[in-house]
Amino acid sequence: MARTVATVLIAFLIGSAATYGFVKYHQSTVERGLLAKLLMVEEQLSETKKDLLGYTKFTDYLAVTKSAVADQMKFLAAKVDREYAHVEHIQKSKLGFKSDATIIVNYAVEYSIGYDLRPESFSVSGDEKGITVTLHRPEVVASPAVRIISHEIPSKGILIDEKAAVIALDERLHAIARDRARAIRDDEAVIALCEKKLRDFLHDFLAKQPNVRVVPIITFAYK
Repeated sequence: MARTVATVLIAFLIGSAATYGFVKYHQSTVERGLLAKLLMVEEQLSETKKDLLGYTKFTDYLAVTKSAVADQMKFLAAKVDREYAHVEHIQKSKLGFKSDATIIVNYAVEYSIGYDLRPESFSVSGDEKGITVTLHRPEVVASPAVRIISHEIPSKGILIDEKAAVIALDERLHAIARDRARAIRDDEAVIALCEKKLRDFLHDFLAKQPNVRVVPIITFAYK
């Protein structure tokens, strides 16, 4: 009888120990699984935080953007080409003799239109919703370049010097081009071209900066 009780007691103790060991093993496995999940969540949160920071990181570079833009100011002007035809009647008299002629000239003009991009003349601000560049409207940044494509004098009198007439007309065409410059500068299509050149530069510059994932829309506000 005593032996039977002892046997039962030993079996109970062994069973209890096995059960305890199983429970501890199961508990340890669960804890390891929870820890692994926790580490995974923390890693995902860290990556998410990096992604979110990447969407606003560009704001750290807005100040240096002004210096970069100022350094490239002369390269950011928009080149606008226009072609014109000009007809001019010439009269010349000498010793009672009179001569006249009509000159037909086809010529091209290149206008350089851009912004005043000195650091003190504009500002750049922004957040995750967008970037705003505040500046003065475009202006003519160089004298118009005039190039005569062709000329024709259908008929002329003996007193008309064709070469001298064309040279004199070329000088007048420069004055005409300068007079037209204001209308060219204020053309909405030209303003849009100026904005595109500056917007493209700003976008490319900011996109190349460390840890910048997204550059938002860039808009312009005029003083």
